[in-house]
Amino acid sequence: MPDLPAKRGKKLNVMILTAKDSLKVFRMTEERLEAALERYPQVREIAEFFIVRTTTSYENDPSWNDADREIFARGIEDADALIGYMFPFEMIAARGRRLKWIHIIGAGVEHLHPLDWLPEGVALTNNRGAHAPKTYEYAMMAMLMLGNHMPRLATAQRERRWDAHFVSIVKGGTALIIGAGKQGSAVAKAARALGVTPVGVDPLAWADGVWDDIVRPERLRELLPAADYVFLTLPATAETTKFFGRAEFGLMKESAGLVNISRGRVLDTDALIEALDSGKISGAVLDVFDPEPLPPDSPLWTAPNLTITPHMGCDDEENYIHRTFDIVMDNLLRLNDGVELQNKIDPAKGY
Repeated sequence: MPDLPAKRGKKLNVMILTAKDSLKVFRMTEERLEAALERYPQVREIAEFFIVRTTTSYENDPSWNDADREIFARGIEDADALIGYMFPFEMIAARGRRLKWIHIIGAGVEHLHPLDWLPEGVALTNNRGAHAPKTYEYAMMAMLMLGNHMPRLATAQRERRWDAHFVSIVKGGTALIIGAGKQGSAVAKAARALGVTPVGVDPLAWADGVWDDIVRPERLRELLPAADYVFLTLPATAETTKFFGRAEFGLMKESAGLVNISRGRVLDTDALIEALDSGKISGAVLDVFDPEPLPPDSPLWTAPNLTITPHMGCDDEENYIHRTFDIVMDNLLRLNDGVELQNKIDPAKGY
């Protein structure tokens, strides 16, 4: 497989942008691509792939060197589609004149905001759904941990304190899931498997067999007092910054727990620490933070009844890129057939 495209033919030229220092979970290799093409053999008839492998990811510090920028610039000129995570925006408009579609290998696209750099007529999609199987397991683990007061018991262990008390089973509880997209649906499935009733909160109020109900955000405060588990699965936008704060914690029952697996900035961290310190909620599990990595002096490290995982809970090291390529292959078939792409981002909304 060449590092740069050969002379352009009638097939779609698909540029895969990866880095030599990519973690295994995000590494897009020839072997993983070939495995995807084995699953989607019809894509071979419509697309040719070339991998541009830079020394480091563009968003890293230090960022790309001159050679990295040059290899990207030459590659993007002949690309109909770009698969990657981050890149110099100015080169898209200046060099990517053939581009029809950009796919981001993450669910969040706030690192691309504002989306005013996106050329008119170029579709932007994300990786919604690729996290779902791991999210399912993480959400199940989090509910079992909170239901059995494991964050509280871990705090007592650190303090060498015998905190003997008893809890009930999680079955029969209610999970309030704020954000009913593909990640939220994975949480809902996990709740169902544990005998917990999943209720979604989403601007697009709809319901299927996974959900007990989905309500609009205006009803959030009405439903919080009945929730045993509150999950945040929101996109990061200007409207969702510190969406969940003191007022919301004030409505939760003391036996309830919070889980954030979306983005750190949708949660008011100070309000969470107050709720944990005062015993207003029983515990919390956080996988995402603002900023990341979490600084050593953050008060979250010593907050009571809190379990921290370093933004790894919903990423499957062995299979994440396999599922990413499944989304890519399906969308290539759609692009070729002139059908609406799945996981399309609305530039006006930012997600």
